[in-house]
Amino acid sequence: MLRTIIICCFIVLSSLTSPTIQSAENPEPVQQVTNFDSFELPPWFKASFLDLSEDNLEATDVNKHLVIFFWQDFCSYCKDTIERNLTQQSIRDVFDQHFDVVALNIWGDKEVYGLDGEATTEKEIARELDVQFTPTIIFFSADGKPVLRLNGYVSPNEMQVALNYVKTKTYESQSIFEYLAANQPRVVNASLNTQPFIQNDTNLSTKGKPKAVLFEQTNCPDCDTFHRCVLSLDAVRERFEPFHTVQIDMWSRTPVTTPSGTVKAARDYARDINVLYAPSLILFDADGTEIIRVESQLRSFHTEAVLEYIAQDIYQREPNFQRYIEERGDIIRAKGEQGKTLSTRDICPELYD
Repeated sequence: MLRTIIICCFIVLSSLTSPTIQSAENPEPVQQVTNFDSFELPPWFKASFLDLSEDNLEATDVNKHLVIFFWQDFCSYCKDTIERNLTQQSIRDVFDQHFDVVALNIWGDKEVYGLDGEATTEKEIARELDVQFTPTIIFFSADGKPVLRLNGYVSPNEMQVALNYVKTKTYESQSIFEYLAANQPRVVNASLNTQPFIQNDTNLSTKGKPKAVLFEQTNCPDCDTFHRCVLSLDAVRERFEPFHTVQIDMWSRTPVTTPSGTVKAARDYARDINVLYAPSLILFDADGTEIIRVESQLRSFHTEAVLEYIAQDIYQREPNFQRYIEERGDIIRAKGEQGKTLSTRDICPELYD
């Protein structure tokens, strides 16, 4: 069941199904977009010889799960995960007791022996597992099968829920969707946020425009942050204009007309298409085909980019979103436009502290 952007920043835990956009056959390293996102991998990550089948056996022998942490250089979301989540003692303790973590660079050429024992490389494993964003954290069972993945940055509370789900092997008896419904992180807000570009309907069967679907929930601090620090910006709002944008409470029973014309309760539709955390943004083409989804905490630059990626049909010529991110950064720098419009960094600097 293996599944997808988190590049990163809305949330989440993803189920295990394949994303729509496939990784490039010959990926190249994404270059530095900013000069403030350098970081070091935690020294407590496993000093692996990069034989994943052996790593998995060693983890199983001590009743742990193997975890692969996919990263890349100058990844602010990797930095956030390492510095904001993995330094919290409660999270670190769970990792120490229940998980062995191996780090792989999504563009790396190091030789790796996969879980099947076959020789390959870091970037080939990333491609085979459909890793589109960093960080992506994949948890494996004793038989080497992925049981859960976190795409992009997730909050410490959400990470704790994910760790508990895997360490207790609840995946053997309960879907992550059911587990999340019963174990939502403690939250504070009581209503969905609003935006001027969100349509007052839940009809996804309309033709003629690409569709942007925001899956959210009440009592969701990450939803609040996304609206306050990203969706409130004029530059982001302008990029929603080509879309028919719909907001769905992923836990409600509100009727939703799906792209195929079927009417379902919102919670059933979210479960059917494996939406597992809020906020998630799913982008469809004008015919209702899902193109890409974001399941983690994005900043303004990446939100603008993913909307352009679909609205301007860039995905049809460039199937790898990370490549487009670099291309877009080069264009912005060449035009000298960097810093000329308000960004998440300007209005929510606390996210970068």
